[in-house]
Amino acid sequence: MKKEPPDREVQESPRFSRGEEVKTHRIDVGEATVVIRELAGSAAGPTVALLGGVHGDELEGIAAVRAIVAHLSADPPQWSGRILAVAVANPPAHEAGTRTSPVDDGNLARAFPGRADGTVTERIADALAQRVIRNSDLLIDLHSAGLNYAMPFFAGFSDPTGRPAAHAFGAPLLWAHDRLNPGRSLTTASSYGVPSIYVEGGGGGSLRRSELLGYRDGVLRVLGRLGMLAAADVPAGTGPQRILRGGDGDVDSSVSASVSGWCVTAVRAGDQVRCGDLVAEILDGDGLPAEEISAPHDGTVMMLRRRAEVEPGVGIVMLGPVAEEVSWQ
Repeated sequence: MKKEPPDREVQESPRFSRGEEVKTHRIDVGEATVVIRELAGSAAGPTVALLGGVHGDELEGIAAVRAIVAHLSADPPQWSGRILAVAVANPPAHEAGTRTSPVDDGNLARAFPGRADGTVTERIADALAQRVIRNSDLLIDLHSAGLNYAMPFFAGFSDPTGRPAAHAFGAPLLWAHDRLNPGRSLTTASSYGVPSIYVEGGGGGSLRRSELLGYRDGVLRVLGRLGMLAAADVPAGTGPQRILRGGDGDVDSSVSASVSGWCVTAVRAGDQVRCGDLVAEILDGDGLPAEEISAPHDGTVMMLRRRAEVEPGVGIVMLGPVAEEVSWQ
């Protein structure tokens, strides 16, 4: 059962009239300002929280949150409920174009639920936890691979309450985790009794129309499943899906290079590999192989180094479990 929050920092919105569909809340956390866009539909319904830009170099979630806000407000379809949308969850990192914050080197994706009296990153996490996640009935945290890596387009969840939303999102790949590390937004959502999912995409510093539409339409499909959108306004499903079962999805636990050089990948994000398969090799300054990176076990390539230049300790590949075929639900 969802835990009742003691006091809602973002109050329930009244029904808006045309032209007043969006309210803006600016939360000052010292050296940064978190902007929350609050949208209310034409009738009461669930509250869905959308986060983008938890890592500053991940553009897909930022663009998708903005697209959803525009879709539901500029020429709004008939919909119910409420959206709490944060396109840029980590303003310092976004402004710098970096994964972590240049202010305190904090990783927002490992800082939840944060601290009101902590570092800038911890204060941002606290603001998002208390004023957005705690006040929602579902959290959707939109990520991607960032500048230096590639990932397949997928939706992940841990708590079983997130499974229906992950299926409804419609990504071709799902990841059902059996555990999540502390500090993640989904872990905090679970502590509040709030169902949650996260999404990953290609990354690389570019935006692909097909993937951006996948993010936007996926969120709209989730809203449709919650009864917030009329059936006629819900995009069609995308067909068969594959699912990975188990693991924590921690990208920081990837197989790393032990030498400097250029990384040459031998597989693609989303590929199935067998134990011992060549995943990548590191070339030295003379163009000769200095190290081979092989798959440590059978699995699915869920993160792969994109940028060629590497140093010892840089992650090269993260494998998830072997994917299984499932039917669209």
